[in-house]
Amino acid sequence: MKGSHYLTLSLTVPLYNIFIDHVEDVIDNDNKEDKEDEEENDEENNNENDEENDGDEKWNQIVKKAAKKCKVKLLEYYNKTNDTYLISTIMDPRLKLKYYKDHNWEETLVNTIY
Repeated sequence: MKGSHYLTLSLTVPLYNIFIDHVEDVIDNDNKEDKEDEEENDEENNNENDEENDGDEKWNQIVKKAAKKCKVKLLEYYNKTNDTYLISTIMDPRLKLKYYKDHNWEETLVNTIY
């Protein structure tokens, strides 16, 4: 955002949504991988890969923990945004009201702001 030649206040809400969605994907994918790994380990019971799996598991837990903390911090700052951010997104000719409609925001919220 720093190097942008355009005003960036209107991009705040969309960027927060992108970041939060990405972090949630990391958390959700990690949960899915954990379940798949458990199923594979139950089927294989192969001791050769135990050390490698333990290293991967530790790494996955570190990433998952970091992603959860990241989500908390992003939501903390996201909740500090006010109607000014939402209005600036609507006023931006690149985004307009279409952004909120495309991303399934509640119509009552959009109509209140608009």
